[in-house]
Amino acid sequence: MQIQEFAERVLLSTTLEDKLTPPPADLTDTRPGTAISTPPAPGRPESLTFQPDGIRAEVPSFYELKDDAHRGRLLHFFANHELLATELMALVLLKFPDAPKEFRAGIVKTLKEEQMHTKLYMKRMDECGVTFGDQPLNGFFWKCVGDMETPLDYVTRLSLTFEQANLDFSRHFAGVFKDSGDNDTAKILQRIYEDEINHVHYGLTWFRKWKNQSRSDWDSYSTRLPFPLTPSRAKGTNPFNEEGRRAAGLDEEFITKLRISTGSSGRSPDLYQFNPAAESEAAGETPPSALGAIAHDLAILPAFLAGTDDLTLVPEIPGTAHLESLHSAGIALPSFTTDISDHKFRNLLPWAWTPKSYQQFDPPFPQPDPALYSKATDLQLIEAIHENAPDQISYGAFRPQPVTRDTIPQHRPLILKAPFSTAGRDRILLTTPETNWIEGHETLIAEPWLERIADFSIQYEFIPGEHLVRKGFVHLENSKSGTFRAASVTPRFSAGHPTELRRFLHEGKKNWFLHYLKYTIEPALINHLTAHNHQGAFGIDAFFFKTEQGQIKLRPLVELNPRFTMGRIALGLARHAPERYQRSTLAILPKKQPLPPGAIALNDPAIAKRFIATWEVK
Repeated sequence: MQIQEFAERVLLSTTLEDKLTPPPADLTDTRPGTAISTPPAPGRPESLTFQPDGIRAEVPSFYELKDDAHRGRLLHFFANHELLATELMALVLLKFPDAPKEFRAGIVKTLKEEQMHTKLYMKRMDECGVTFGDQPLNGFFWKCVGDMETPLDYVTRLSLTFEQANLDFSRHFAGVFKDSGDNDTAKILQRIYEDEINHVHYGLTWFRKWKNQSRSDWDSYSTRLPFPLTPSRAKGTNPFNEEGRRAAGLDEEFITKLRISTGSSGRSPDLYQFNPAAESEAAGETPPSALGAIAHDLAILPAFLAGTDDLTLVPEIPGTAHLESLHSAGIALPSFTTDISDHKFRNLLPWAWTPKSYQQFDPPFPQPDPALYSKATDLQLIEAIHENAPDQISYGAFRPQPVTRDTIPQHRPLILKAPFSTAGRDRILLTTPETNWIEGHETLIAEPWLERIADFSIQYEFIPGEHLVRKGFVHLENSKSGTFRAASVTPRFSAGHPTELRRFLHEGKKNWFLHYLKYTIEPALINHLTAHNHQGAFGIDAFFFKTEQGQIKLRPLVELNPRFTMGRIALGLARHAPERYQRSTLAILPKKQPLPPGAIALNDPAIAKRFIATWEVK
């Protein structure tokens, strides 16, 4: 029998007997035939055809594995994967008749072992009272591998991805079944695990022959995977098996990068991008040069908001050692890229929707109004939330107001801010009758200087259609000039404050603060953001202060930030904190300053220019 005839029988037959009959001993390859196109699906008995609603098996718990029905259902899922591998190996023999004879002979040997694996699972399923075909089957493997255009595609997708993932699955479940008392199933999985090491080694050998020799195994592998495949598909959901990968011949760089890699499990990723120059861009100004180092050094920060399926755009990929340190700290990261030209995205999530980012990404919604970044626009919102304000609310001697050179209030101390000022820039503190002016502006915003005792922010997500989601409260630490220093998250907002502030928050009408927030501030926010076409992330800054008489008051809105903020990053980091943490803190430090004891660097110190973002949990 020719390899071509054998492969056709395995691929196209509609009986399991034909598909699982091993090749004869006298199999030859003198007439490899003409290359075929990939059929929509392999031939199968009707009970084993792919179903549109084919589902992944729900992995039974340890105790459920003692039940035959649960055990058989999991084995059914495994058996379909082995049968799919068998069929894909037959397909590669028929699609690439001109491939090297040694490669084709190796495929036949591996195919024979996949046939045996399928039959072992079927026999054990039958003993558990489950028949192959009792559960719906999906054709994900076929969809991902079947359209291969070269034998290199085959070894990349099947050998180094799906079979490599089975190094985790098979060894893990061999142990699980053994611990549950099912030694028969454990022996099957252990045998399959040992075969899988050889299968990965076989694919790796040919991969190294065919890949670009100027690139590492990892770089060649990770860039060849077509969507929806990512390197994360080469890992099981169970303990990562470094020992098995070394036995298969994978090098240490590959193993390390795979262990810390993340990626989409099927959906298109969301794209995150850092941009600290939002206010300057909204004002149509050239961003200050100092922002260049911030943009470079802190570009990783949106990654702490993203899911592992997502992507973060950075100017420089963090080093493997640094990513491994974050992985070891329990932080699950998305993937990183320096070029988005070859990616498709579900959602585009730049730090801010400025005219520049709107032009860059061309989102399918109206451009937000750049005036939303102006302190002058904030005054409209301050007026709206001042109505019905409880007695605990105050703005000091007067509410913030626009002023010209001729209309500056006589009150001192006084702060003057440029409309698009941010992070302590373009603002003046006046403590004497003399008046300074920020050149280049006809109008500034004036407000009384107040004795702050605690700054905080409230982080939100706004979806047009009056859907406002409060994401959480964040404690802020700013310099006297208003420059950001740190943001902290506590399990309960009030618990992060001293006793006098906790009493203030709960004095008088019960929950006055939350009532004012829910029924006055948030409805005003919805109207304000809708009027200016904003959607997505934003935050409002506020603070507590003491009056000259020593009373505590709340200024409910210092400014609205229509973008992601450091406070939002702090909330994202808190997701990774231990369950019973007291305070999770994000801080930005000069690179030359030593890290506080217990803090970890979030951005890679090896490539940082001036700043290090740190995370500390207490």
